[in-house]
Amino acid sequence: MKQKENSTVHVFLGDDTKRSREALQRAVEEAKVKDPSVLVSRFDDVSFDPVLLCEALVNQSIFGGRNIVVFDGILDCEEGEEFYQNVTELKETPNSVFIRETSPSKKVKDLLREIGSVEEFLLRKTFEKKKNFSLADAVAMRDKRSAWVEFVKQKREGVAMEEVHGMIFWTIKALYLCTVQTKEEAQRSGVKEYTYRMYQPRAKNFLVRELEGKLGELKDMYHRAHWGDGDLGILLEQFLLKL
Repeated sequence: MKQKENSTVHVFLGDDTKRSREALQRAVEEAKVKDPSVLVSRFDDVSFDPVLLCEALVNQSIFGGRNIVVFDGILDCEEGEEFYQNVTELKETPNSVFIRETSPSKKVKDLLREIGSVEEFLLRKTFEKKKNFSLADAVAMRDKRSAWVEFVKQKREGVAMEEVHGMIFWTIKALYLCTVQTKEEAQRSGVKEYTYRMYQPRAKNFLVRELEGKLGELKDMYHRAHWGDGDLGILLEQFLLKL
């Protein structure tokens, strides 16, 4: 029997992260206006904690109203997928829940559609994929000049900086997994066989600690830009120039 849709769960999906995040923020602000005393709990891939998340879902306001719980990209955390698939509190929560994810698996997307209202925000593709991978390949080769040239091309063509960031993050993560995992382990982590074959030799251009540091830097700049503490395009350009 199909789970009855929970009107307190609002989901914003899609790779147009600018529009989806703006929609989420508007919805949260509207909910706060209705009840200024409401408690807001926010979780992302950095602050992800399944115990605290479950507590936030079940704890109600001391005044008897609904609290607000925000999940902003927890699928970027390795345990995020498992959390969505197993947490029962999400289906039964008395609180208002707002969820934003970029590209959930079909299983997670179906689950979210089953328990809440879903809005999708998809990017209009303004460039060919081969151009995108030209930047990825330059990053993997640690070719600072070529990476910067490809970045400038995409910026001039109007490619969303969130999409460029996603590609660079994907590249560094693939290089890291090719370094610290076997081929079979990397494939289980989502690295395609072709990607492993191409990137495993290129991973030698970086030390493991360098890749770890760059992953942390990319995560940090994304959150800084999200909270208005910097321009994502400028931060990405600076990142590439010191590649």
